[in-house]
Amino acid sequence: MGEPNNALKTYMNRPNRIRDLMEYYLGEKLPEDWECREKDGFLPMRNTKGKLTYRERDYLGEASAWGIRFLLGIENQQTVNLTYPWRLMEMDCLTYGREIEAIQEKNRNSKVKYKQEDDFKYRYKKEDILEPVVNLMLYWGKKKWKAPGTLQGMMGNLASMPPRLRPLIGNYHTVMIPMRAISEEDLARMDSDLKYVLGILKRTASRKRYESYILENREYFSRIPKSAVDVIDVFTNIKDIRNRLHYVHNQETGEEETDVCKALEDIKKHEMKKGVKKGVKKGVKQGERLGTLKTLCALVNDGLLKLDEAARRAGLSEEAFGREMKKAGY
Repeated sequence: MGEPNNALKTYMNRPNRIRDLMEYYLGEKLPEDWECREKDGFLPMRNTKGKLTYRERDYLGEASAWGIRFLLGIENQQTVNLTYPWRLMEMDCLTYGREIEAIQEKNRNSKVKYKQEDDFKYRYKKEDILEPVVNLMLYWGKKKWKAPGTLQGMMGNLASMPPRLRPLIGNYHTVMIPMRAISEEDLARMDSDLKYVLGILKRTASRKRYESYILENREYFSRIPKSAVDVIDVFTNIKDIRNRLHYVHNQETGEEETDVCKALEDIKKHEMKKGVKKGVKKGVKQGERLGTLKTLCALVNDGLLKLDEAARRAGLSEEAFGREMKKAGY
């Protein structure tokens, strides 16, 4: 995982941003009984050499709504991943495996008396159930996603296979939300700052456009959380802005906040001062050159300096120096 994934992972673990995401996908408000709390997404496993390694989900939450408990998995992608269906399947298998192991351990420790319909060998009762894993993949990149959306999509053309064999091939589906393609109307319905972060990302092609957007939404960008700045910084060239930001801890939200509008205004003031200073310096240089030309013209006119030597000192051709003498009235 690199810097972009770390920034997205930190940003997207807030409940209000997750709520907006779910409501956008569903096209309706979540019910009043909606709850979602982050849980450990660290999934140990063994690699092909038998060494202990792990997979880690960007976000895994214990959710409940509509009278059902389920796990919510969110994965962030900033580039196209050709193996994503397999990668998601692997993480889901590890997640379900962890659930099964937890059930088996609970049954073993509670010394369950198994019935005939139970599975004594695997310490699993008929009434034991798994919490389903609901997955959403958030694609933050600019490039159109053309990678396979299913496991079978990674297998090429299966049309020549006998129809009775095709259903025997396992498959795994993925659901992607192209974040930059969310419409302005849908962004306006969001309650969290996700709408402002995506508003910036939709305007990254033009600095003038995203600066105007920041100033138009001054109320938010004058107190923007650091986690949001980190996401914007990953996808937008705001190095000069970032270097002028000063953060203050907000006790209510628990996040550090900063004023991007002030940073933009400071940059413009600095550029104006720099422009004035550069103009003065250029004016002095031009004045010095004009003074030198005037002196050389007078020396040639008085016969104290030859034309070719004067032209050489002025860095001009003899013809060009002659024109300068005419301008000076000689």
